[in-house]
Amino acid sequence: MTFFVEAYSKSDNAEKALRHVGDYATLEEAIAASKRTIDEALLREFTAGMAGDQLYAKFQAYGEVPCIFRSEDHTLSGLGFNALQYAKARCVELCGK
Repeated sequence: MTFFVEAYSKSDNAEKALRHVGDYATLEEAIAASKRTIDEALLREFTAGMAGDQLYAKFQAYGEVPCIFRSEDHTLSGLGFNALQYAKARCVELCGK
């Protein structure tokens, strides 16, 4: 079984944009790519002194949210990774509460 990651975001005109992040041999590789995608989005919006909830709000508005699919049946894998929970935890790590 292989996996692929698609990331979606809201553009300025509120239409969702979709980007193919990559194809991966294992779920662990797909999760790592998803985490990198979120980290990159958070770091683009981060400014010193920003509160975690402010950064998370910016991420929800503008950040790319990755979804992991099983390539065999093109369904969401749902196996061990929640992009929004990860983003929220990273906001706390980067900014504090």
